[in-house]
Amino acid sequence: MHWRFVDKALFFSPWEAILTLKAGSLEEYSLLERWGEPRRAPALLLLETCVQSARWLIEASSGFSLSGDPVEITRWNALPGLRPGERFCAGLRVVTRDAGHIRFSLRQKILAPAEEAPSAQTWQGTTENDDDGSLICAFTPLEPRHLPADRACLWQEMRA
Repeated sequence: MHWRFVDKALFFSPWEAILTLKAGSLEEYSLLERWGEPRRAPALLLLETCVQSARWLIEASSGFSLSGDPVEITRWNALPGLRPGERFCAGLRVVTRDAGHIRFSLRQKILAPAEEAPSAQTWQGTTENDDDGSLICAFTPLEPRHLPADRACLWQEMRA
């Protein structure tokens, strides 16, 4: 099974910031039912959405030549998970970047079914003091993990 962790890119500024949106799937909502938990996508899937958002920023910013692998996650403020009808919004801002690594400040929010997604202006004012964590990724070549043309096509779909 292949899950899509980012459904839409709401805002993108190369090597600076990305704001993404994810809606849960029926499979994701059912993951915890086996253990008697209420229908909810697990919080760890929301963290994976943040990691995938970071990868999308790296891939699109590099012209689909690079990707990123997480090497450190700190101060992550785990949310309770996603209930049916809710959506998850992940905002990442680049704090530092060098030849081998990129460090992001994370912001996250669960949106109620009728709640509008935030605008880029709302999220751009983020400082490290009001973030929900930090993520460091090491740059890796996009190939052979993914075909650059396929990723570029998916990116265009998410940006539409």
